[in-house]
Amino acid sequence: MAVDAKTVRDVAHLARLQVSDSEVETLAAEMTTILEFMGTIGTWCGEPESGRTPAARRPDIPRSEAGSKLISASAHVEENAVVVPPVKGAS
Repeated sequence: MAVDAKTVRDVAHLARLQVSDSEVETLAAEMTTILEFMGTIGTWCGEPESGRTPAARRPDIPRSEAGSKLISASAHVEENAVVVPPVKGAS
């Protein structure tokens, strides 16, 4: 799937990024390459290469937040969670 200049501008607008006209074609080519690579990954099926150790994963175990530096440094905490004030103008 080739990405065109309009798509680059639309994505930049959604991401609230400013993209100059001189960058659009380069970004379109880079986005096309990324999408092609993701398509290749999506078609892969099978087993990992033999002899290659799979990536180590850590267990997904909840941790106690009692000693969290973030919690202790926060101005407003409720039920062991940091309370963030609303953003002005957000809906």
